[in-house]
Amino acid sequence: MPTIPYARPNLRIDLTLAPLHGVTNWIFRKAYFHHFPGMDKAMAPFIASVNPAKPTAHHFKDLLPEVNQVIPLVPQILGNDATEFVATTKILADLGYAEVNWNLGCPFSMVAKKRRGSGLLPFPDLIEGFLGQACPRLCLPLSVKLRLGRKDPQDILDLMPILNSFPLKLVYIHPRVGTQMYRGEVDLDGFAAASRLCSHEVAYNGDIKDLRTFEMLRSRFPTVREWMIGRWAIFDPFLPGRIKGGPVATGRRGILQAFHDELYADYRKVLFGPAHVMDKMKEVWTFIGKSFPNCEQLLARIAQAKTLVAYERAVDRVFSR
Repeated sequence: MPTIPYARPNLRIDLTLAPLHGVTNWIFRKAYFHHFPGMDKAMAPFIASVNPAKPTAHHFKDLLPEVNQVIPLVPQILGNDATEFVATTKILADLGYAEVNWNLGCPFSMVAKKRRGSGLLPFPDLIEGFLGQACPRLCLPLSVKLRLGRKDPQDILDLMPILNSFPLKLVYIHPRVGTQMYRGEVDLDGFAAASRLCSHEVAYNGDIKDLRTFEMLRSRFPTVREWMIGRWAIFDPFLPGRIKGGPVATGRRGILQAFHDELYADYRKVLFGPAHVMDKMKEVWTFIGKSFPNCEQLLARIAQAKTLVAYERAVDRVFSR
């Protein structure tokens, strides 16, 4: 995919589709990359680290090479046990992956209370112990994705000297604390402070809502090369192409419909039962529905559909508008 010059010579813009658990699975990624240009790669939604004595193929189904042949993909692991993490990484290396990411940012309380994801951020000693055990045994380059803290943005500042002491490929920073979830404004001053302390390359993730926001961020953080976009790249799937300076998409409705139809057909092939299919598609519509202004009543019919026939009729009405 094309890239455009950045604020410094030879510094390029790379766009990464963020992991949205339950949404950006391999079926979604395949259809998204097929219809919408601009993204350079995707990060897969996390898998939990596995007991080395009990790995299962089902655990890795979203990462199997046969369903990820076109899309550059980075697997992400959630866990706090170094031995399990290393074992999981070895399986991913056998599957052909070239790097792995450690999730230190998941904000959900059911994860955090187990000292995983953002729940580990207030415990730099545990993170240091994990990296000290894992890094010498890893067979793949490691990046980390984290927030400013669990409750306190000071967490990341205390953590930076530890991260700097290990050979990390990249540090993705989402400038919120975990307890914010996705609410409120991103803390750009917090991102700037953490970036200044980080000796590794830093990537930005968080509320890149439109081209104007991206240009503001690019101007403020001119050394950032990689930008990760999640919800907003699904709300407006044409945004990555605009960021990359591509031509304005024509026939947007037709492109969205082709994306929907491919996604719907593929989900019907692999999911069990109409209810499961509609649940997945309705979740997708909570995102792409924002591309259809003034269609609230029609979008409500999609959410209320009880059968595939009713769902298809409701979708047809939206696209016909």
